[in-house]
Amino acid sequence: MKKQITLEEILDPVGKSLFFSKYWGKKHLILRRNKFKDLYTWNDLSSHVNKYPHIKGLQILDYDDKGDRWCLDKHKALKQPFFKKSKIVDLWWKGKSIVIPFAEYSSKKLVDMCFEFERYFGHGQCNVYASPSKGSKSFPAHCDKTENFLFHQEGKVKWTIYKEFAPDKPKTIIDEFVLDAGDLLYIPQYQFHKVDTVGPRILCSIHFKNKKEQSLDKFKITSIKQNVREKWWNLNPTVTKTKKVVINRRFPMTSQTWKRPYFKHNQK
Repeated sequence: MKKQITLEEILDPVGKSLFFSKYWGKKHLILRRNKFKDLYTWNDLSSHVNKYPHIKGLQILDYDDKGDRWCLDKHKALKQPFFKKSKIVDLWWKGKSIVIPFAEYSSKKLVDMCFEFERYFGHGQCNVYASPSKGSKSFPAHCDKTENFLFHQEGKVKWTIYKEFAPDKPKTIIDEFVLDAGDLLYIPQYQFHKVDTVGPRILCSIHFKNKKEQSLDKFKITSIKQNVREKWWNLNPTVTKTKKVVINRRFPMTSQTWKRPYFKHNQK
């Protein structure tokens, strides 16, 4: 049985001790590496869109060329049109970015990662951001209310990080860089940042609020038993009820051992 993934592995090579003492809530962290880049693929995106509209959520950025965001679950309240699947696909190929909220139950890997993060942070979720081409619109400079861990899955992404945290306004750029598949970026809550697409890309944003009154002096870690996240259920009967198969190697099945008897029998 494969062991549960740990925060130490997720933050490798920095590790959790250095992360919490130096970066947590203070400044962004870049981990350039070839790791955790199979959490969400182009096939996963295609599968999700092909299930439309029988899905929980899907958003399209700048769907009207006016900067507005279309939301499947809120289009009626926002007085937005309902799109056929073909229209969703057409907007994608016209360069519109897609956001898939609450994507953590797309795979066991994402569930396990959220489960481990939530031992140190509050309850969170995974949003997937996908763009088809260079120049596809993303969000302008903004900040989030959550601690954000951004796992790059496909393509490259250009990032701009600002010195300012909310409630200040983004003014001073302190870092600009491009990240590739397998890289991880941490952005503290309320720090301003901006994304520019430089080509087709998929990004998993796994983000969490901090636990109430969490501090380095009195740091609370939830045990595995205390974690309230619903686990990933495996329904594969061949995995859960596997029987040991004994193979007789004295008479291996080769061309010479089975062809002649088989054809001889069937020619009668």
